Amino acid sequence: MSKDVWKSLVDEVQVAVMQLQNVSDAVDEAAAARLGVNRTDMRCMGCVFALGPMTAGELAGAARLSPSAATIAIDRLERAGYARRVRDVNDRRRVTVVPTPQAEYVAQAVWGQLSEEDEAGLAGHTVGELILIRDFLRATVSRHARQADRIRQGETLAEGNGVPPVRDAETPQP
Repeated sequence: MSKDVWKSLVDEVQVAVMQLQNVSDAVDEAAAARLGVNRTDMRCMGCVFALGPMTAGELAGAARLSPSAATIAIDRLERAGYARRVRDVNDRRRVTVVPTPQAEYVAQAVWGQLSEEDEAGLAGHTVGELILIRDFLRATVSRHARQADRIRQGETLAEGNGVPPVRDAETPQP
């Protein structure tokens, strides 16, 4: 394969990843609006569904939130009926966040059909291809999470490189 063909395919994959991010964002936005929660709450729910019951501290790390922001999100999810705090039977100081039956119901209603369609879309792939896809997606998630951290920490988008200065919510926009 020529270098130009390889580069063209890499560009197409990168565009497809960007499109996947955008459409996933649209699904999450629509689901959050439909469920009456905000996007941070949705991210927390997703972490609990993907990783299982966890403490508030573990959830903060998984959702990339401060401990206080995670606690506030858990409070909102409890009020909405989508999560509850459960004391550990072996360590009464340990409390985990678990989804409620209502959360499991709405997760199935919102994402069940998509999950089935994704599974059908992968049905024709070999085990080797599925491993390749899985490994690519895991590595992409890791790279993107690192980039989000770099942006938050100001390691990228340095002023003076043609990037406008970071503005806070109080700064009037031109």
